[in-house]
Amino acid sequence: MTKTNEKIHVLTDESLGGIKREYVEVDREAKVGEKIIAIEESLPYFCEGDYGEVIAVWCGDVSAKFESNYDNKSWFISHERYNVLEPTNIVHIDGERYEMVDRKAEVCEKVIHMNNGKSGRRVREVTNVGVGTIDVIEYERPDGDITCGFSHGCYRVLVPLSKENKYQEFKNKKRGYKEVKNFIHNELGITKEDIQEMIRIAVSNEVKKAAESGEFQSFISSKIDSLIEEGFGDGGRLLYGFKERVSQTVSNEVGKRIANNLNISVELKSQ
Repeated sequence: MTKTNEKIHVLTDESLGGIKREYVEVDREAKVGEKIIAIEESLPYFCEGDYGEVIAVWCGDVSAKFESNYDNKSWFISHERYNVLEPTNIVHIDGERYEMVDRKAEVCEKVIHMNNGKSGRRVREVTNVGVGTIDVIEYERPDGDITCGFSHGCYRVLVPLSKENKYQEFKNKKRGYKEVKNFIHNELGITKEDIQEMIRIAVSNEVKKAAESGEFQSFISSKIDSLIEEGFGDGGRLLYGFKERVSQTVSNEVGKRIANNLNISVELKSQ
């Protein structure tokens, strides 16, 4: 069974044109071409924490070239002394972390070409999305040709992890809302009509309290006086729409004050 720990390593990935990529340590047997990390030292061949690349494999033990080796020779290392470094989809570009996602790109998104290294694995911005291809800001490839677009499936979209985290927070909040909603309906047996009736009663009580305190009367009286003075401003004639304006003004203010004063506290308790 494969066992993975939480330790992350950020290393240059030549297959991505030298871009920094996150790797995770995995306790399993390595394969040719994979990166490994020494977890025990064997001086003078390699030290604990040295990174290496596997050249050959014999029954779980490997021959690897380590970065610390001064003459670039490969050395034997037993399975108990290394962990495999598996690449993740997380890369580091200009100090930011991105996830490489296999989907159709959108205009203004960043992409990285994945087609056999011919593009030099350049990161480019998408300028147009077609049926079978995308257009990117053109650049010169290592072979001297000019590239201005990629086919779908030959690139990965680079999604900033900050945006991904915000999206995940949104999903978590949405999931929490659904859980509360299901609890209210299924566990407590409260229907939508029950909630509407609770709100109607609460609003009615708030309006009654405000009316008994004289708060609305004092406001309405002063506001109506102002509107009447304004309404008769045209040579003593009542301006068109005066009634509707009075009604709307009072309605807006009443609603605003109810919203400011009304507190509906719902406390859910499980047995």
